[in-house]
Amino acid sequence: MSVNIGIHIPAAFPDTPPDTGQYKDFFQTAESLGFHSLWTEDRIFHSSNFLDSTTLMTWAAAVTGSIQLGTAVLVLALRNAPLLARQLSTLDHLSAGRIHLGISIGGSPAEYLGMGLPMNSRVSLLRENISVLRELMTGEPVTHSGQFYKLENAIVRPAAVRPPGIPIYMGGQADSALLRAGELTDGWIQSPFASPDEFRKSWTIVRQGAENAGKDPSQLPYGKLIYASVDDNPDSAYDAMGNFLRGYYGDRADVQRMSAVGTPEQVAQHLRKFADAGVETFMLGVPNLDVGHLERIAKEVVPELTQKNTPED
Repeated sequence: MSVNIGIHIPAAFPDTPPDTGQYKDFFQTAESLGFHSLWTEDRIFHSSNFLDSTTLMTWAAAVTGSIQLGTAVLVLALRNAPLLARQLSTLDHLSAGRIHLGISIGGSPAEYLGMGLPMNSRVSLLRENISVLRELMTGEPVTHSGQFYKLENAIVRPAAVRPPGIPIYMGGQADSALLRAGELTDGWIQSPFASPDEFRKSWTIVRQGAENAGKDPSQLPYGKLIYASVDDNPDSAYDAMGNFLRGYYGDRADVQRMSAVGTPEQVAQHLRKFADAGVETFMLGVPNLDVGHLERIAKEVVPELTQKNTPED
């Protein structure tokens, strides 16, 4: 089984965030090095300088031509579905159909309060948002009467480039989230907090959710968000990742649990455990926009991972 290697874009910075030129170089370097995809994170409120996920994807789409683009993950329950459908419709058109939508039910109480949304209804919000998004992305008139949206012959065009719509993947680790991933969406993204053994167990639950909904689980793609830092000095790799993760996750940051750090061989060995567990697509979160670091991952980690994951003739 082959694996896809994508890059999860750094978006949270305690100090001044990078400018458009730095991001342009990063995106174009990732594409030229042959990475499969670029992925963005999502928050409404954050103590760091945090750059918006869909805006970052728009800039990435503008300066690249073929690399896939996605969110890993966007907190869908905090978004207005018709407005998001309009944004994604435009972005999918401008990117020639390269957009993927990774979603979650997460978000903090402060974000739900600030957005005027009932956190205790977030499962219902998520379900209806998925339904409305899917309907609107067809480009056909939509009439919908739900708990949160009332639509009458609502039209969002252009329709998604790839019928029936932009692929939607669910992130999450609780059993209920895993069942929803199989039931409601087109695939699953494992969080960085989980182990290879947990990947196997969780995927079984995702498959169950798909089967309960009458879907073929073998058709669902599945990925893994994990952070990666490469350096010939493992302590330097650990420190770089620790500083980044603490700036983003705060007290929840756990370098050993959430990331693969060290020499190229050590990073590849760690990622190999997830590939052996069945991960198809990696979203490798890097701690900065250092294109030299990207090149090391592409030239010293990716071959080690992909070559050993190719069956012998």
